[in-house]
Amino acid sequence: MKKFFKFLKIHIRQIFIWCSVAFISFMVIYYGYRLVHFYVKEHKPNDISYSMIGYLTDEDNLVQNRLLKDGDSYYFREDATNNYLLFSGILYRILYLDSNSLYLISDEPVTSLKYGYTGDYSQSNVKSWLANVFLKDVDRTSLTSDKVYLLNKELYQKVGANKSYLIGEPFWIADDNQGFIIDADGDIKATNNYEDFLGIRPIIELNGYKAYISGNGKENNPYVVQDRQPKTLNDLYIGEYVKYNEQNFRVVSKKNQVVKLLKLDKLDEQHIFSKKTNVYGFANKDDLGYYLNNTYLSALNKDDLAMTKWNIGDYHLDYNEVEKTTVNSYVGLLSIGDYFITSVPNSYLLNMSGNNIYSISKDSFLATINYNNLLDIYPVISLKTTLEIKEGKGTINNPYVVGGNNE
Repeated sequence: MKKFFKFLKIHIRQIFIWCSVAFISFMVIYYGYRLVHFYVKEHKPNDISYSMIGYLTDEDNLVQNRLLKDGDSYYFREDATNNYLLFSGILYRILYLDSNSLYLISDEPVTSLKYGYTGDYSQSNVKSWLANVFLKDVDRTSLTSDKVYLLNKELYQKVGANKSYLIGEPFWIADDNQGFIIDADGDIKATNNYEDFLGIRPIIELNGYKAYISGNGKENNPYVVQDRQPKTLNDLYIGEYVKYNEQNFRVVSKKNQVVKLLKLDKLDEQHIFSKKTNVYGFANKDDLGYYLNNTYLSALNKDDLAMTKWNIGDYHLDYNEVEKTTVNSYVGLLSIGDYFITSVPNSYLLNMSGNNIYSISKDSFLATINYNNLLDIYPVISLKTTLEIKEGKGTINNPYVVGGNNE
């Protein structure tokens, strides 16, 4: 009997020890988990390893971001003001996200074009431009799909239609057989006039597991998913901002070892295109081409610039038509098919239209005009891609600073 009680006592002691170990282990794991959980919560904004999907769908952020769950997807509400995301030089709005991707639409049109010859999106010039121009300038390694496309009616209705954050400058949306636009009031309108010159707002699919780096999604502090420190102009994206020679510019093209920069502010004085011709040239002192490549150019460091090609061809419906006629110079203007073309109101473009010249009207639509009218001038300069970046973040409020008289 004594042996039994001794045996029982030993086993009870062992059970107590094991229970104590289990209890202590549980407490360590439980409170350790809570410590890590709340630490991560407090330090998420600065944790580069934290994904955008994880950040946006965190239990606290779901309420703060006012996301609406729809199956496996989350949509930003129609009145969202915290869904801005800066990516590859362009400011986007997050439409929705699923388990893999963030679906982004450009906050403003990246260019404006005529739709094409028919209402069939698959055959449109817009689709061609998105695939052959825009997509080549995007950081495709960060995308979950090489698809780039326009908004459609169904998705537009889902994010709030004319009560949504998408209202602004008129833009094209896609349909298989009929052209549709979103007008300035946000209404969907069918059109058979495919020669309307309207905004293009691409949709891309961003890898949702890109690291959240910074930002709160507001317009002046968008989400950032790329940690970049570009060394030269060759490292820049289309859309980024540059300060050169104490003037502010925006990148509109990068090819053939040349970066083209659009001056953000118009020149102090208006200028005619020419007294005699609608061809961009340099023969006569009255020509805009002569003025830009002599008077305006004289204030720049010519060693920083590169002689390059400018598209001055006639434009009818296909943006590729403008490449049929070109000239070489240091300074030019925007051409049809270029980025941010509606940001130069009341100014000349380089492209001909019969005996006239194309321009952007005061309300930012394509227009034809006689070449001897006085209009505002927004020069485009061509800099060498080897120019070093001194400082800056590439944003409108903190542009990259390069060369010129910024010493």
